[in-house]
Amino acid sequence: MPRDPRLYITLPIDIHRHPKLRNLSAEAKWAFVEMNIEAIIAGNDGRFSAEDAEFLWAPEILAALVASHPSRPLVCRDGNGGDYVIREFAQHQMTTADREKRAEISRANGAKGGRPRKNPEGTHPKPSRVSLGTQAEPAGTRSKAESESESESEDFYSPSKSQSSSRRASVLTDAIEVPEITRRLAAQKGITSLRAVVDSIHRHTGLRVDANGAFQVATSLLDRAKEFPKAPARYVSRAIEQSPIEVQQFIHEHALEVA
Repeated sequence: MPRDPRLYITLPIDIHRHPKLRNLSAEAKWAFVEMNIEAIIAGNDGRFSAEDAEFLWAPEILAALVASHPSRPLVCRDGNGGDYVIREFAQHQMTTADREKRAEISRANGAKGGRPRKNPEGTHPKPSRVSLGTQAEPAGTRSKAESESESESEDFYSPSKSQSSSRRASVLTDAIEVPEITRRLAAQKGITSLRAVVDSIHRHTGLRVDANGAFQVATSLLDRAKEFPKAPARYVSRAIEQSPIEVQQFIHEHALEVA
């Protein structure tokens, strides 16, 4: 099965039967799933400021999660009116430290020439191309059916067939799919167009990311600023242009690239 580069959360198949969730409303159950997803996207290891949590979820929903158990609730409050914290997040999901450790292993393997082979040399067919390479396949080696199949499978992040080659060099997409929660979080940080971030990343690094990947890149760049910029979107675009190698490294370390 091809490796899917997107990030995932881990949920047990019997989560719907868990006593802490079983008696909650459908809205509260889904909010708990969303909290785990947003924690991975934001890289906050399950800790949300009261301001962020109460912006994303209704007070009564958050209260239901905090009251899901008298001593071991799904979500805890850190002090009186403090952060909302997903209880035992690190036991069930990959933390930022876990992803950094995996990225370090990947970098080490890359320095040694790639991930160790599972099969001895000569027992496994060599790949016809590499994922990040730019070398074209020899003419005539691909069938018409293969070409048509790839053409039909274009997704939101592929250039439109109507775009000229010069326009494709500067603009990757005609439209991207942006989850509403990601849109709202981006707007909080002053990023009103994640498509612009996606295009800027592709223009300067040659890599493709989706809306969530663009949000993570933008957040990382804004977090590095000594002072929060007055024009966040312009600052992010400028930072990508000036530091494409650092952006590439961030994308690879956090497995943000999409096929």
